[in-house]
Amino acid sequence: AMHLALPVKIENRVVAVVYLSQPLRDMIAVLNDLRSRWLLSTAIALILSGAVGLLLSGAIARPVHRLTKAAGAVARGNLDQQVPVTSRDELGQLSRTFNDMTARLGAARRMQIDMVANVSHELRTPLTSIKGLVETLRHGAVDDYEVRDDFLETVEHETDRLIRLVNDLMILSRVDSEALNLNRETLDLAQVTQAAIEQMGPQAATRNIALHVETAQDTPLVQADRDRIAQVLVNLLDNAIKYSRPGGQVRVSVNHEGNQSVRVQVIDEGIGISVDDLARIGERFYRTDRARSRTEGGSGLGLAIARSLVEAHGGRLWLKSEAGRGTTAGFTLPTLPR
Repeated sequence: AMHLALPVKIENRVVAVVYLSQPLRDMIAVLNDLRSRWLLSTAIALILSGAVGLLLSGAIARPVHRLTKAAGAVARGNLDQQVPVTSRDELGQLSRTFNDMTARLGAARRMQIDMVANVSHELRTPLTSIKGLVETLRHGAVDDYEVRDDFLETVEHETDRLIRLVNDLMILSRVDSEALNLNRETLDLAQVTQAAIEQMGPQAATRNIALHVETAQDTPLVQADRDRIAQVLVNLLDNAIKYSRPGGQVRVSVNHEGNQSVRVQVIDEGIGISVDDLARIGERFYRTDRARSRTEGGSGLGLAIARSLVEAHGGRLWLKSEAGRGTTAGFTLPTLPR
């Protein structure tokens, strides 16, 4: 047993003594009970922390494993990979970014496949025509001067078409690789627009299309490549003239949007564009009327090139149309700082 004695004093005199006694077995029992409770609590805490750790590690490891597996599949060329997004934390954001990346890669691959197929088709048509004409000439038609001249004119036309296609593809390639060199200079878009209208005047006259230009006063100047912007204007005017009804008119307006950009619009009263076609206008090699466009020499690249050239200048290009009521094609360019 354990004993404890305490004196009781009154005026510094010991008047009594208090004795306390406790058997050691009771103390040992209490300590053993405390130790058992401590060990049990420690064991429960370890089990709980281990379970939580397993859950957390699984919650992290599973999406990481899925991402790793999907990334390996993408590296092997399988781009149709999507991982489930099960949270809104950093791993969830990473999964969403991965899905967006694979979707963009898949779209780029499909675009590349379509591009190769379209280029092959566009090249095959004139080359087949040229080959057939040459074979006919070699088999005796060369002796008929009238036939020979007609055939050579057709060969020249098809060759020019091939050259235009190759030049268009080169421009798009340079834009995609950000290697397009722009010879920027200070330009008055009103003057460039007037020059483009004069260039397209004969083509409009053959279709009995009237061209009108409206220019706002004090239009700000822009810093741009004259030839490239002229190419954009000619393309928009060419489309407007081609798809206008004979005897109609095409209006071109040049004005400013505030102090930061100049807006050019080409407005026709032609056949217009349907809603479905309008959503795809500007895609490479896309035509609303494939037979007519090919007959007139189009490749479906003109508007894609125009948009790329405008965006390379820091501007934007858009289309508004209603089937049967005409189309408005416009673009903006940033102005020079004042």
